[in-house]
Amino acid sequence: MKKEMVLMGAVLIVMMTGTCGSLLAATTFPGQVGTATVVKGEVRATTPPDTVAHTLRKGDPVFMGDKIETGADGQLEVKLLDKTVFSLGASGGITMDEFIYDPKTDDGKVRASILKGAFRIVTGKVAHKRSENMSVGLPSGTLGFRGTIVAGIVDGTRSTIVLIGPVGVGRVYVTNLVNGQLITVDIDEAGHGTIIDGPNSVPVDVFQVSEEELARIAASLGLSVPDLNGEGYTPPDMPDPDALDNEVQTEETSKDISAVSN
Repeated sequence: MKKEMVLMGAVLIVMMTGTCGSLLAATTFPGQVGTATVVKGEVRATTPPDTVAHTLRKGDPVFMGDKIETGADGQLEVKLLDKTVFSLGASGGITMDEFIYDPKTDDGKVRASILKGAFRIVTGKVAHKRSENMSVGLPSGTLGFRGTIVAGIVDGTRSTIVLIGPVGVGRVYVTNLVNGQLITVDIDEAGHGTIIDGPNSVPVDVFQVSEEELARIAASLGLSVPDLNGEGYTPPDMPDPDALDNEVQTEETSKDISAVSN
């Protein structure tokens, strides 16, 4: 009887181990950086070394190197493993250039490129731990972050960038390479933004973005203007940005993202 019980126990352990292994195999993918949490309309992804795009569906994994594009009726939200969130509107495009993340320490690196269309970015744990370790490239210029939400729209080589919030702790650094020199503007007030007109163009002085432009960005993302701020977003405790040397911070961010700008 004891032998039979031991044998049954061993069989159960093997079965459970096999089941767990199957579950892990079903939910863990080599090179995965995140998951498509919202997919509406046509959304297609190309995963290197493949050159043929495949349909991306809600719940599908997103991999490092993926180029994702939305159709004329498409909308997308991707949540990375460190809880960074990228949203794309209709006729948008993004590439996931680099992702490193240690969940035990929240150290890592996040680098992506917005290719076209409206976008919204909610920074995650990597940027909150060390802001200079996250950057997002644009057709002309680069974004650096301190724990915040940023939205914008890319029309060809022209990019409009808006700081959404949260007020008091977040900011975005917008940098472009102009005559071999990195020029950066620092946006630290919600509802304010800048424009990069194209290559070799100085980001315009920070200004209050019109309700019409905010509405255009929000509509492409399938949101209302109030919803751009990311319902339920709670930033971690962060030091007052004014207590830090802004000049040094901007310089460090510019150095880290210069490779993307080039």
